[in-house]
Amino acid sequence: MTDLAPVEEPQEFRDEAVSENYYGGGGTLIQISFSKATNDPSVKSAVKEIQRLIESYDTAITGAQQIELEEVMSRDQIRFALVSLVLVTVVLLLTIPSIVVPVLFVITIGSAVAINLGLSYYLGQKLSYITGVVVFALQFAVTMDYALFLYHRFEEERQNRDVADAMTVAIATTFKSVTAAAVTTVAGFLALTVMHLQFGMDMGLTLARGVAITLVLVVMLLPSLLLEALPLIDKVRHKVPRFDFSKLGRFVAKHAGVVSIIGVLLFVPAVIGNARINLTYNLNSSLPADLPSMKGNTVIGEAFGRKESVFVVLEDTGSAVDLERLQASLEAVDGVTRVFGYSSLVDPRIPIEFVPAQARESFFANGYTYLGVDVAYGLDDPALAPTLDAIRRTAAATWPAESYVTGRPVLMNDMEQVSVGDADRINIISIVAILIIVALAFRSLSVPVALVGIIQLAILLNLAWESLRGNNLIFVASLAIGAIQLGATVDYAILITTRYEEELIRTRDRVKSITVAVAESSQSILVSAMTMFAATIPLAVLSSVGIISDLTLLIARGALISLVIVIVLLPAVLVVGQPIFERTSIGWPKHAVKGD
Repeated sequence: MTDLAPVEEPQEFRDEAVSENYYGGGGTLIQISFSKATNDPSVKSAVKEIQRLIESYDTAITGAQQIELEEVMSRDQIRFALVSLVLVTVVLLLTIPSIVVPVLFVITIGSAVAINLGLSYYLGQKLSYITGVVVFALQFAVTMDYALFLYHRFEEERQNRDVADAMTVAIATTFKSVTAAAVTTVAGFLALTVMHLQFGMDMGLTLARGVAITLVLVVMLLPSLLLEALPLIDKVRHKVPRFDFSKLGRFVAKHAGVVSIIGVLLFVPAVIGNARINLTYNLNSSLPADLPSMKGNTVIGEAFGRKESVFVVLEDTGSAVDLERLQASLEAVDGVTRVFGYSSLVDPRIPIEFVPAQARESFFANGYTYLGVDVAYGLDDPALAPTLDAIRRTAAATWPAESYVTGRPVLMNDMEQVSVGDADRINIISIVAILIIVALAFRSLSVPVALVGIIQLAILLNLAWESLRGNNLIFVASLAIGAIQLGATVDYAILITTRYEEELIRTRDRVKSITVAVAESSQSILVSAMTMFAATIPLAVLSSVGIISDLTLLIARGALISLVIVIVLLPAVLVVGQPIFERTSIGWPKHAVKGD
């Protein structure tokens, strides 16, 4: 306000229409503009200095959410990583009969994570705060099964071979499933890069690169570590619970038709539940409520009666009359509560030469001017979008030059508009890519449809579960979960299918083959799913940032749902679909019929 009137001028002498924009609720509003973006170091430093200057006064500050959030995430990043690592280690210790093996897993995958993040630094890649927080846990979560598959097959082969031959066979037999799993996971993550939001690009590239690095280390480094540490591994063995999944395999094989029908019927509630998810595009609702800027926003909004404000930026025509006309038109828009600009201070008929320089410079710079527009609706109010559209149309129709509408509500609304097709586009690209990869791996047209269909059911059930909770889901989480869960858990389906194919070559009996496949693969899948759950659930529980907690909760729950669907429904589909697989695949082993 002091830019518009002398500080010594009594408030009673000032224009009431002007004063109410800067005085309210017993407080004074000071607006500060910066010449650079929020993430610029100089701006961050300036904000910290401002906070230091006002800390001894009864003040509220808003607009610094991004800077405050970065501080929170930097503080929590190490804590989340440590908790995730501890839980993952506990899961591995409870499921692997030697304390040494989990350590070797952590060394292998931890090295991959370090290399991945190191490459981000050397490549000059800027990571969003979401990626920076989840990359450690997520890379561990989605790649741990590669190590598990190799280790469990090695232990199985050790029963009948010497250790060198056993490792050779383990690498050879798991290479197909592990490589196919890694490539499908990479494809799922790369699908995120088509997202309009920048975080999709950096998360997709970072995680895809991390998966590729982990695959190389699991195939090349982990076998050497296991062989070198084998004496110690055997020396410190302990008992772990071992679940017998063979009964499940036989049951599902004998009732494959009924189980398959139940699986098909599950699509109905899954699709209905997906249609009822409440998505929110209000990113502010995902921020910690105790951020100073969030508290300040509430205080300022109550003091000055503002729900939200937008800015109409205008190319300066030099006509104050045009500005007054536009201001009057905007004030008539339904939902607009107040418009404030140059015309609020100065009669348009007063020559510019008689207007104080400070007053003019507050509204004109570099050939542009602006109007501040207060609206009566909050970010989650359905009436906000029509009001913003009306403001855009009014400015375009009334102002004789270029006009732009910006501000936080506009940003949120724009994100909603540009992301409308993102979910479908990401899912289609990830599904098609993974279909092609699995088709090439199994040389089949029908096998990839079965595998991807199974995981898609798990994804739909995961999201349908979210709709039952009745909470608003941050739209970013809904965009990413399809590609992440598909890419990360299709590994489970690939492992069982690969083992089923291997056993079918040997026995030519689909019931016996699926029984062995479920019995020998489910333990690895169980450990992998529990590892993914353990790596991501701490972030879901501990993070106060809605985007992170929503996304990691979906990933954690999705791992468990995929586990159940894969070990129960997939075996039934493989048995029922055997005749189709034989006719639509190259080299798919045939089931022996009576008389063969």
